[in-house]
Amino acid sequence: MDNYPKHVPSVKEFRHKAEIPLLALGVLLTTAVTFGALYVVLRGDTLSSFAEGVVFGLATPLIVSFFIRYHYWNTISSAIEVTERQFPEIHSIYIEIAHAMGFHHDASGLRKLPRLYITNGNGKMNAFASKCQLHRGYVVLFSDLVDIAYTHGDFKTLRFILAHELAHIRCGHVNLWRTIITPVTTALFLDRSVTRAQEYTADRVACFYAPGDYKGMISLYAGKHLGKHVDLDEYFRSIDSHKNGFWLRVANFFSTHAVGYRRMKTLRETDLKGWNIHGKML
Repeated sequence: MDNYPKHVPSVKEFRHKAEIPLLALGVLLTTAVTFGALYVVLRGDTLSSFAEGVVFGLATPLIVSFFIRYHYWNTISSAIEVTERQFPEIHSIYIEIAHAMGFHHDASGLRKLPRLYITNGNGKMNAFASKCQLHRGYVVLFSDLVDIAYTHGDFKTLRFILAHELAHIRCGHVNLWRTIITPVTTALFLDRSVTRAQEYTADRVACFYAPGDYKGMISLYAGKHLGKHVDLDEYFRSIDSHKNGFWLRVANFFSTHAVGYRRMKTLRETDLKGWNIHGKML
């Protein structure tokens, strides 16, 4: 904790400004559609396919709660757990950030230290946070991300990614109740916007706990081997030379993560102004 500012922002302060409004809209629309579907049922009318889908969607949390355990064991049974003796360099970084965020071995619920695993990426540059139980999370790194650290000696990028994934758990993005609004937000093309806002939130947290370590994220767009050869100044000049117009906004709208142009420029701005930067949603 000595490496971080004494004032740690609250989860509310960390959230991207679009996250809660989008969630509230999703809850409002889901409530309206649910009452509409129930009204149709009580009248004895035949449900439309959409209404049937909504009613089924409301059962999603029950279905998901059943499969949480299956997904966890299906994932980690073909993965390697990171421990003090297994990839100790990564474990040390992970524990430091996790403790700073308030995760501990002896805590309860989602504050209990999430387990960390590495799985074969098969060429994919990815990581994710999820639940292994209703009240405990875990983090998975794809091996191609870990290659950046062990092949190129860049542990800063991994530090940023670990902070980002822990942020998803700390900010409640893995909470089961959020799945309730998914059927309606998906039908109305809002699900990707909700996810994109959550990704921005996780980036804001990572920028606080791993300031300046975002630069290696360029490897997500250049590849794990070419990333270190990218001239970031030239990259940002190239971004500025492209029109910030309709088609960029469309591409960003249909993306679960902010597109590289949006995300990298937002992260770069934190170098000048600190972590409290809100990336563009459109």
